Amino acid sequence: MLPLLTFASGLVAGIVGVKLLKRVKAPDSLGNLGDKARTGLDKAQAGLRDATVTSLSAIEKSTATLRAKLAPEEQAAAEPMAEQPATVAKAKATPRRQPATKKKAAAPTAMAAVDAKPESDS
Repeated sequence: MLPLLTFASGLVAGIVGVKLLKRVKAPDSLGNLGDKARTGLDKAQAGLRDATVTSLSAIEKSTATLRAKLAPEEQAAAEPMAEQPATVAKAKATPRRQPATKKKAAAPTAMAAVDAKPESDS
């Protein structure tokens, strides 16, 4: 009976607390708090956007630098390759060996000898 009494008193206290909270008006400071939070979030968003733009421009710059470093190497490598096919003679390809063909078994297998529909003696 004691746990039931504890539950009932908690239920009554909860009901009274909810009714008291409904009567109380919200202070004006909560409205100001919402405005402050909104401006703070806007500042954070602007800062994040600036950081993203800065990092993307840094990545773009480093990519352009690497591309400039690699471009002369690609051009130097392409020139000898263009001259190489004229000087190298093509070797004759040797014919491949043909795979051995399997001979078919003349005797039927054990599975073929089994009748699919055995006759019943009924």
